[in-house]
Amino acid sequence: MKKYIALFLFAVCLITFCSCDRQNRLTLETVVELSAKGEALTWSDFERYESTDVGSGLYILVYEIDENFELRIGGSTGDTPLYMRLVTKDNKDNCIDIRTDDVEAFIEANK
Repeated sequence: MKKYIALFLFAVCLITFCSCDRQNRLTLETVVELSAKGEALTWSDFERYESTDVGSGLYILVYEIDENFELRIGGSTGDTPLYMRLVTKDNKDNCIDIRTDDVEAFIEANK
């Protein structure tokens, strides 16, 4: 009986952990949806998603999306971000600003 209880608790913990990870990770679908806001996008639109702060001087957040893409947002926290770039991981120079460029076309061209 103790084995079944332990197994049940382990399964609950595993499901909870996996659900949280999926809820907080930015997806390409979410980037497409958010890009519809265009220039109205702000820092707060991305607060709920996991990111890594890689800035030195500027506030730069990197959002891991999948094996091909990441989103980089940079600027000063009190201001509108200077950039919101969807970047291909294999070539960081290959990027677009999700506020002004065609996100879906970029994704399709770089899959």
